[in-house]
Amino acid sequence: MSFQPDRRSFMLGGSLLLAGCATSSLTQTSAPGPGTGAWATSSPEAKGLSSAALKAAAAQLGAPGERQGLVVVRGGELVFEQYWANDYARATPDWQNVSFSSGKSWGSTMVGRAQYQGYLDINDLASKYVPAETTGFNPATTIKHLLTMSSGGTLNTKPSSVPPKRLDDPTPPGAGVEYEWHDAPEDGKPEGYGTTIQPGTQFIYDGAPADHLADIVSAATGQTSLKYMTDEVIKKLGCRHTGYQPEGVDSNGNVRIGGSMLISCRDMARLGQLYLNGGRWGRKRLISEDYVRQATSPSATREGYGYLWWLNADDSIAKAPKSMFFAAGALGQYCFVLPEQDMVISTMGFGRPGLSTDAAWDALAQILPA
Repeated sequence: MSFQPDRRSFMLGGSLLLAGCATSSLTQTSAPGPGTGAWATSSPEAKGLSSAALKAAAAQLGAPGERQGLVVVRGGELVFEQYWANDYARATPDWQNVSFSSGKSWGSTMVGRAQYQGYLDINDLASKYVPAETTGFNPATTIKHLLTMSSGGTLNTKPSSVPPKRLDDPTPPGAGVEYEWHDAPEDGKPEGYGTTIQPGTQFIYDGAPADHLADIVSAATGQTSLKYMTDEVIKKLGCRHTGYQPEGVDSNGNVRIGGSMLISCRDMARLGQLYLNGGRWGRKRLISEDYVRQATSPSATREGYGYLWWLNADDSIAKAPKSMFFAAGALGQYCFVLPEQDMVISTMGFGRPGLSTDAAWDALAQILPA
C-alpha cells in the first residue's frame, strides 16, 4: 500500500470564505460555535495561538501520509485547518471519514438528548425498553452501565465497522449489519463475559453492548435511531457532512453506536463544541448540563472513561491537559475537547499503523496557548 499525500493547507482569517457557506451571526445569547450555520473564522493570533506552531504540528501529523484532516477551534471559531489526500481520501473539508469508535461519543449524545426530552432516564433498566432475552444482557443492566462499558457484556452482537475503501475501488457498499448470537465471547474477553459478570463490577471496553443503546432509544422514542440521531443531533448541530455507512444501519433502521458513522473533521468539531458549551447550541439547549458533566467525569469502574467519552483524568496522555476529554476511534479518529484552553481539535484519517493519542499529542502540545 503506497500513500502519495497531497497537502492542502488553510490558515483561516477574516479574508477567507468557507466553501459554499456564509458565516452565521451569533447573538449575545447564543452559545459559542456556528449554530446551524458555517463555522465563523478567525486568525490563530487573534485567538492567542501561533500560526507557525499550528503549521509545524500539522506537518508532523501529516508526515506519515495517513491523515485526512486537522481542524482547530478556539473560542467557538475555526482558526486552522489542513487536509491531505491519499489512496483513501481527498483533501477537502467535506470529506467524510469513517468514525470507527469515535462514533460512540455521538451515541452518548443521542442518549443524552433522549433523556433531556424525557423519553428515558439513564438509570432505567435496559430491559424496560428491550427485553433481556433480546439483548442478552443481565436483567440488572441499566442504560448507565451501557454508557460506561460496565454492563458485563452480551453474546448478541453486531460486526465491527467496515473500513473505508480505496478511491479506485468500485465495490458497492454492503447491506446493513444485523445482530448475531454467539456461543462464546471474542478472544480477549474476560471469563464470564456476557454470561456471569455482574453489571457495574468491571470496565470492559467493547462496542457491542453500546450498540444496543440504539434499539433502546428507538423503543423509547417510537422512532428509528437513525431518524432520531439525524433529526435531534446531526441536524440540530448543523452538520454538513455527517451520516452513516450503509452497513451501519440495520433492517430496523437502527444504527451502530460502536462506529460506522461518516464524518467530516469540521462536523466532528461541532460535537466537541457542544460539550465545551455544556450542552447548549445556538440559543437552545440540546442536552442537560448535568449529563455533560457526568459524561465527561470518571465513571465508577474506570477513571479514564465517562459516558462513551475517554478522559485524560488519569494522565494517560502525558503531553495533553489533564482536564481534556475526547472521542476516539481506531487508526486515529479523534475529537479532543480542552475546557481550560477553550479549544476543540479534530483529526481523522485512515492508514496503518494509525495515529495513537501519544503521537497526536507529541505534535499538538506545541500549539497550546502559553
